[in-house]
Amino acid sequence: MDELIQSKMREALDVEQPDPGLRSRVMSSLPANERPTGGSKDSRTGEPGELRGPWRWVAGGVAAALTMSVVGGLVYTRFAGSNLQSQKDATVAVSGVDFKCRLPVLAGAAAGFISFPDGAVTIDRRVAVSYKGGYSNTYDAQLDRWVPVPRFALSPDGRSYAYLAQTTGVPGANTTMSLRTHEIASGKDRVLWEGSGNLMGPNTVTWLPGGLYFSAVMIPAGSGALGPSFPAIYVADPSQPSTPRRVGPNPPPPPPNPGQYSYSGPDMFTVVGSSAAWGTGNRVQKEAPPASTLDKASAPAPGTYGPDRILHMDLRDGTVSTWYTVAGTEMVSLVGLDAKGQPILVLYQPPIKTQAPGPVGPPPARVLLLTGPDQTVEIAPATVDFRMGSQPSADAHGIWFGSWGSVWLYTTNGGLRQVATIAEGLFPSPSPPPGYPMKGSPASDARSSIPKSMQGTMVVPAGPCA
Repeated sequence: MDELIQSKMREALDVEQPDPGLRSRVMSSLPANERPTGGSKDSRTGEPGELRGPWRWVAGGVAAALTMSVVGGLVYTRFAGSNLQSQKDATVAVSGVDFKCRLPVLAGAAAGFISFPDGAVTIDRRVAVSYKGGYSNTYDAQLDRWVPVPRFALSPDGRSYAYLAQTTGVPGANTTMSLRTHEIASGKDRVLWEGSGNLMGPNTVTWLPGGLYFSAVMIPAGSGALGPSFPAIYVADPSQPSTPRRVGPNPPPPPPNPGQYSYSGPDMFTVVGSSAAWGTGNRVQKEAPPASTLDKASAPAPGTYGPDRILHMDLRDGTVSTWYTVAGTEMVSLVGLDAKGQPILVLYQPPIKTQAPGPVGPPPARVLLLTGPDQTVEIAPATVDFRMGSQPSADAHGIWFGSWGSVWLYTTNGGLRQVATIAEGLFPSPSPPPGYPMKGSPASDARSSIPKSMQGTMVVPAGPCA
């Protein structure tokens, strides 16, 4: 799978484009009792297509935030309805854990659970997983179901989830998006709002007691083209259909300048916690770039583009303040929140395309916990023994990190440590896409081009360890 993995990394280091038909394929693969039904409007779902017009330039900023997770992207292709039979399929090596819990994970072509501290592995045969990329899934312990949304899209009681659907529209017309909730047990869909707009950042909703929060560019009725519209955080009432209310940022930022260089994106708020939305701000070049750098094959000098600060938006009034700024040429990604709602950051040097031979992989990165304005705690230095392969998952035990062939846990008192080692082949491997290997590609068992830290089965935490 060497070339497949390298291809995914190359896509992450450039610009990831969402798969337009991904959610439709997921929903169509659900059993009848799991498919969306009901609702006063069409319950078909879709994913955002390629960004068009004046907003294509924001994609570079989004790509940096997704770099650390796209490599291990998995998507469910089948959900079965039978009850899970509790049986131990294998055992993994566990160390440094003295409490008892069961961690749901995605690994290879399977979903399952790793038990601590005994290391027992149970594969959930109700689920089949394949390589598709860029989509999150979660185990809902309340209903003992796997659902095709990230954990933060679940309702507080775990009985429903929220999601956004978008159509690409017709040439010359604005896209249409809708906000929906899905009752897991009954399979009923409900449309809360539908209108014109573009999804910005992760196309998911955060379901909090105070409402459904999401990031988008909303297009007022009759306004025509995008014009001066800017990405913002909106909130909607999950109990009744209504137009979402704009939360912030306040005051609204000015629109991008005409012809602004594509390597400088807007401020993007993509993660929402209990009291704040978090986003990344991008360096903006003060002078027009040389004509030679306008070629897509060329990039501006490192340190002159990319996300360089973390922004805090108060959900009460939408006011924005800068909580962290990088030093030098580093870039920063916002990869999640801990159980207290504190941001988890990844700092890395901008990737530079070279012709030098050798293994290709994401650059070594520092992982920080942002505990206050300009206050951080180091979770992991930029060493070769830990590479983040997926978004972390936080619970009362700490922060769980998935990587290749391993699971890591960060706690305030114990720091970051590897707590499980997964032997290759323990979880079944997904089938390669049609046509792989391609003509001229290396042999499927050639591993010299893959860094050692990225060899093995990618393990993705998929919910709290309970």
